[in-house]
Amino acid sequence: MSASSVVLRRGDYLDCLTELDAAASGRGVLTREFEEFVLHREGEDAARALIVGVDLSECDRVREVKRSLRRIEQQIDSSCALLEGDAHVYVVIKGGAARSSRVLPIYETLAEKLHMLAGSSHGIEISSTVIDCTDCEDKSLLAKRIMGDVTSKTADEGSPAAALMWRELADSSICEASHSDYL
Repeated sequence: MSASSVVLRRGDYLDCLTELDAAASGRGVLTREFEEFVLHREGEDAARALIVGVDLSECDRVREVKRSLRRIEQQIDSSCALLEGDAHVYVVIKGGAARSSRVLPIYETLAEKLHMLAGSSHGIEISSTVIDCTDCEDKSLLAKRIMGDVTSKTADEGSPAAALMWRELADSSICEASHSDYL
C-alpha cells in the first residue's frame, strides 16, 4: 500500500476503533469517513480498505444478529464499488447478549459472502475479515493489528475470508490468525 492510500470508515461508532486514525497516520495512511470520501473524492487516491463498525450490543437473539448483518452486508457491498483490487474489508463487531457458539458461523458466512460479492458485483479481489471485538480492551493494539494488515505485503497469505474473535488477535497478526482459522 502506498503512503497516500486511503482507508474508508463506515458504520457504527465503536469505542474500540478510536485509535485507528493515530495508527493509520503512523503508517502514512489516510483515513476518511465513507460519506466524506464519496462527496469530496477529487484528488484522493484509491480506497484500498474499508472498515465497518457494527454495534450488535442490543441484539438479544441470534435471529436479530442475522437480520442486522443482512442490512450491513448490502451497505458493504455497495461500498466495495469504491475499492480497488487487492483491497481489504474489515467488519468490526461489538456483540451483545446473542454472543454464543452459534454466532461465529454467522460471522464466517458474512466474511465469505463479502469476499464473493466483491468479485461478482465489482470485479475486485478483496480479503474480508469479521472481527468480534466485544472483549477488546486494547484499542491501540486493535488499531495496530488492522493497520498492520492493511499495509502488510504478506497480508494476502491469510485467508481471503475469516471470522476472528479478539482473543485470537491479542497475540498474533490478522494474517496469522486468519491463516490458522482457514486451516
